[in-house]
Amino acid sequence: MAELKPILSMVEKAAQDAMRKSARKVLKRSNELAPRDDGDLIKSGRVRVDDLSVTLQYTAPHAALQHERLDWAHADGGGAKFLELASDEIDIAADVADAVRRALDG
Repeated sequence: MAELKPILSMVEKAAQDAMRKSARKVLKRSNELAPRDDGDLIKSGRVRVDDLSVTLQYTAPHAALQHERLDWAHADGGGAKFLELASDEIDIAADVADAVRRALDG
């Protein structure tokens, strides 16, 4: 039997699309700020939208340490707090609100 998929309202769809697009901008900026040592950290970045929430994460085993250790130096550039700094620069909530407004104006 085929799996049934929920039908999203135009507002929910607009919100999800905006969350995904804006979160990808945050991830791109975060990758620019992240340590580049071997590239594994940057390659492990993920965006996931589930219903009306979005998750940004790095799955590399050393991601949390790289993010939190302010005392680690990186010869190839980048540094700690890369995801936090990127999320401070890009306002996902404002992007979602704009997209929902546009959907309602229709």
